[in-house]
Amino acid sequence: MKYLYVTLILFFGTSVVTKSQEHKPEILLGPANWEFERFPLPPAFAPQITYKGFEELRFAPGMFNKDSTNYFTYAFVAQLDTLTSVQENEIKNYLEYYFKGLCGSTARDRKLTIDTTKILATVKKQKIANRYEATVNLFGVFTDGAPVNLNMEIGIANNVAAKKTYVFFLASPHDKNNPVWKELYKILDKGIERVNK
Repeated sequence: MKYLYVTLILFFGTSVVTKSQEHKPEILLGPANWEFERFPLPPAFAPQITYKGFEELRFAPGMFNKDSTNYFTYAFVAQLDTLTSVQENEIKNYLEYYFKGLCGSTARDRKLTIDTTKILATVKKQKIANRYEATVNLFGVFTDGAPVNLNMEIGIANNVAAKKTYVFFLASPHDKNNPVWKELYKILDKGIERVNK
């Protein structure tokens, strides 16, 4: 827990961490043993993201430990206010702005040298409506800065009446046949069910 808190200070800033602790989960209610975080959009580390709203995140136990089977495994949802849809290219831009900003900021704080121009996302629409798969090449800036290939699944839920779009992101370096994806898919399903109530 102490390591997580120090890491969050590094890339969200003290004021954001303090503010986020005032919030309880609204969308990602579990798993209870996955650490919770929340911050407003746009993120302090990625001002190129112009959406208003907030993000909720759940970090798998061992997320920040390179030796853990859950290294870099987490789920997050972006609530985008006054938006009723989102396109494939917008998801790609979001991921690249997000991870370039996150990795660049954290690397500077930890005195790591990385090339953020190599952080690239590919996004592909699935046959299932409002579902995408993605890969992101980034850097493990929470540890040694080594490259990480992140596999992702994205689910979109639109609330036209409330003028809000919810973008759910599942992320892990593991292939989709790894058991951790069962837990990630549960988070996605429960999250979409919650925002569709």
